[in-house]
Amino acid sequence: MTGFPQPPIIGAGCENLAWVNATLASDATGGKHVILPGQMRPLRPDWRVVGRAFVVQACQDDNLAVNNAVKAPPTPGCVLVVGGHATSRTATIGDLMAHEFRNLGIAAIVTDGLIRDAQELRDLGMPVWCRGTTPTASVKSDPGHVGGSAVVGGIVVRDGDYVFADDDGVVIWPHAELDALVRNAEAKRDTDDARMIRLRANAPENR
Repeated sequence: MTGFPQPPIIGAGCENLAWVNATLASDATGGKHVILPGQMRPLRPDWRVVGRAFVVQACQDDNLAVNNAVKAPPTPGCVLVVGGHATSRTATIGDLMAHEFRNLGIAAIVTDGLIRDAQELRDLGMPVWCRGTTPTASVKSDPGHVGGSAVVGGIVVRDGDYVFADDDGVVIWPHAELDALVRNAEAKRDTDDARMIRLRANAPENR
């Protein structure tokens, strides 16, 4: 029910989920085990993204895994989700890598770590959710892993899971639970819409 000035970015195969924002996605799960930490915020307001996860597990202060992900082209329209170690002091991604991922068709980036080149990323128009910014580059020595699963904010995210991200935060839907979660979201949407109709009808200007 939230309006966003910019049109949402909807990944391939997620067109039928374009109506689901982060709050509705959270409500559909009961708020359990799929809400990434509130410290992970959008680099710029007004972005909204729905897409399938392409996961990378990076290591402490090391983004070689993210660099390697460029060499393993994901499905265009997916969301790069990086388990970046929340205690890292260096950037998991900067503007050069972001350009590479955009050229590969990545719709957005969610990283459980820091980024750098913040202004360049905003200018690029690549939606990014992260824990903050730093000017410091990471080393590239530990390969971590690309694909499979990653731990992001204490939550296991797997390739193909559904990512809902906007100003309210980031929510993950496990792909194996999609049908049930869609039904929950539809029921919650219908309930909220009916309540909003009643509230608007009772607003002072309509009395």
